[in-house]
Amino acid sequence: MKLKVAVIASLLAFGASAANAGQFVSLTNGNGTNLSLANGGLINGANSLNADKFYIENLDSTTYLAGYGYNSENGVVATSLNYRAFTTGSPASTVFGTLTLLDWRATTNVTLLPGVAQGTIFDFVYRDSVDGKLVFGTRYLNVVDNDQEINYLYRQGAGANPSTAWAFLSDYDLRMYQAGQTIDHSYDPSVSFTDGIVRQKADISVSEGNPWSGLYLVKTDAVNYGLGSNAIGYYQAGEEGQAVVGGFLNGYVAVAAAAVPEADTYALMLAGFGVLGVTARRRKNK
Repeated sequence: MKLKVAVIASLLAFGASAANAGQFVSLTNGNGTNLSLANGGLINGANSLNADKFYIENLDSTTYLAGYGYNSENGVVATSLNYRAFTTGSPASTVFGTLTLLDWRATTNVTLLPGVAQGTIFDFVYRDSVDGKLVFGTRYLNVVDNDQEINYLYRQGAGANPSTAWAFLSDYDLRMYQAGQTIDHSYDPSVSFTDGIVRQKADISVSEGNPWSGLYLVKTDAVNYGLGSNAIGYYQAGEEGQAVVGGFLNGYVAVAAAAVPEADTYALMLAGFGVLGVTARRRKNK
């Protein structure tokens, strides 16, 4: 589970010279009740970027919001992220897209152990140029070297038919290990399906050389978004004997579009307004 910075750097060097396999991967409901690797409800990535189905390549033309970076090379708030992905099939095809930032917020001093400000969580909303869909982004920055780690990030209110991917923003970022629709924070091989919640597995630890998550992305069919309670979750699952602790924060959620009345509904509405108007005039004339 430990992926050091040196290994990440070598993966980046490898990925720059090889065709990468990633794209936004659709998440299923497993067997409708439980998720597992066997029924496809849980999906694993891979150490090699060339084989990681979740990885989308962050191209060099990405821009960042000034004032929110740790040095000149490591930005945090990506305002326009140009990426390359690959479709499956024979032959595979290359897709170029741009994630354009619509909104973002940050929650600082996020605690795991009582009284310890363990990290900062960034919350993003993007629009994907490829299909016009909304993409929610999460980035967890672990800032304390105390052997505490984040094993799972969650996106609640993800909307219908979610898909997921991830991208590097710096050499200190950790890949997304696994994804599935569940709120479970155990290491059980089979977990309960939870509709509308995407769990993204990681191992974000300063002590292990993986201080920050990559940009973890969830794409939704929803066309609108808003702030919701308990939108972003984070959990330390006790993988190495630590306390099982975590929580949920307010953040951006998918919002269903308001229903548009059909033509016959409009006709009935107009007729109703007409009756009200006639009634009002009669009362006025009395």
